[in-house]
Amino acid sequence: MFKILTIPFDPAKESFSEDLLNEFCINKLVKDRRIEFFRSGEKAYWSVFLEYDVVLEPTGEKEHQGLNDAERMLFDRLRQWRKERAEKEGVPVYIVATNSEVRQIVKSAPKTLEALKLIKGFGRKKVEKYGEDLTAMIRAFFAEK
Repeated sequence: MFKILTIPFDPAKESFSEDLLNEFCINKLVKDRRIEFFRSGEKAYWSVFLEYDVVLEPTGEKEHQGLNDAERMLFDRLRQWRKERAEKEGVPVYIVATNSEVRQIVKSAPKTLEALKLIKGFGRKKVEKYGEDLTAMIRAFFAEK
């Protein structure tokens, strides 16, 4: 599959916003890309051509029920991280975290290991094993907003 994104320069921020690109790529494996800088009059743009495969199909409404757009995005990112981590460890995804645990993480957004320990299913061992990754992802996610 292919996509072309045009990203304008934001003079207020004095930078190009990568939000559009990050949001598009959240569930994609980019196979190839071509990036070109161009101007149209006084305005500057990046044009990004992406060839990609979808690696994570959007989850069903049941999993997203009661989540706002930002929470849905975080939920999907955490599920993708969980999938990759489980594959790396050679275990089923529910060993890393169940859907219920992922949902609780999204709802409480723990930014510290102590806060993560308050989530049912995240005892000392799980927090030691996955806590740094999870809290770093959550802090980074909310820093993007």
